[in-house]
Amino acid sequence: MKQLATHPQEINMDQRLSTISDLMNEMGVEKETAKQVTENIKNYSISQNLTILRARANFSQSEMAKKMKTSQSFISKLESASNDQIKVDDMCAFLAALGYETTITISKPQNIAQKIKASYCQLVDLVKELQKYAVNDEAILEGIAGFETEAARNVLDLASMLIESSSAKLDKIHPRQEPRIILQNENVNRP
Repeated sequence: MKQLATHPQEINMDQRLSTISDLMNEMGVEKETAKQVTENIKNYSISQNLTILRARANFSQSEMAKKMKTSQSFISKLESASNDQIKVDDMCAFLAALGYETTITISKPQNIAQKIKASYCQLVDLVKELQKYAVNDEAILEGIAGFETEAARNVLDLASMLIESSSAKLDKIHPRQEPRIILQNENVNRP
């Protein structure tokens, strides 16, 4: 086993490294580990995932190109591009042609409570949107009523869990004291 270069000065900085594989090789990472890291990187590749989604939909590159009104070579280039070469518009068009909706969220870091509040607001918006479809159609109205009942139950369960959790934490911060009744014995008939 080759000794790993553990200090930056041990890596030959004059050599231009252009890939993760080059870096792992220079650091002396074992081949099996390097192979696994490379495979993991591929699994997170946008182009790799686009290819998988197209294949699952049983479309050839030519069929996908027709669906997108583009060329087969464009599809080929898109499916072999690195993440930094893929334009968001191209990715969204590709996914839309397969029937997927793309959502990109850009937000400042949030704590868990803020994420829960944001999720609740999204849920409220979605329920309002769902209600728009309930225009004089009994089947849709029944489905929405059932969904709303289930959603309300889930929200109440969540609220109950949050209250229990908060109460337990408050008890640790401010322990409950038994209620005390203090009676003062005063003589009201004092002269």
